[in-house]
Amino acid sequence: MKTFIFLALPFWALIFQVRPTKHLFARGEEVAADSAAQQNKLCTVQREEMEVFASYLKEGIASPQVLVTKTVPAHADVDALNLQLAAQGRGIPPDVRADFKEKNKSSCLIKPSAGIPNLHFVSKHEHDLMFRKASTGWSDFHKKYGKEAEILLLSRVGFNPEKSLALLHVSSGMGSMAGSGALYLFERKNGEWVIKARIQTWIT
Repeated sequence: MKTFIFLALPFWALIFQVRPTKHLFARGEEVAADSAAQQNKLCTVQREEMEVFASYLKEGIASPQVLVTKTVPAHADVDALNLQLAAQGRGIPPDVRADFKEKNKSSCLIKPSAGIPNLHFVSKHEHDLMFRKASTGWSDFHKKYGKEAEILLLSRVGFNPEKSLALLHVSSGMGSMAGSGALYLFERKNGEWVIKARIQTWIT
């Protein structure tokens, strides 16, 4: 059984807490400087997590994907969702859930990389500037990246000690009322990360 959480407001504004008021962006240079200063204090996603990201992103190369280069903590009750997966015989081990929750207490920067077709990168600051006006944000987005483009936000990745299982939350969207989130459990097989289970966490 899937869990559906319906949101009254456009999901992208809720996830990033973007407030499209004029005074927040009146001094663009100052905002950019603050953003750069904050990024300098953030960690960077390491190789083992990037490998999980790449396995997920390769599934969607048919259409443009725009990845925000800062992880977003998953606002999902992993333990409650695990009960649903466990009922299907695909439960998430406690050590994976514990590592996922600990990692997602903070955000890290995602270093742009090559190798995945149709993948674009946008910083958190660039995203906020694009969506500062709720009425034009999505039209500006699709004008720049194409009408089939999808924006993605990834969480940190939780692992078991053996690094044979990985847990990732993905939020994606193509419009203010066309977004969803899902939790993915990956299993490492023959050196590759493959999706073992998926459960939806919210939808608009």
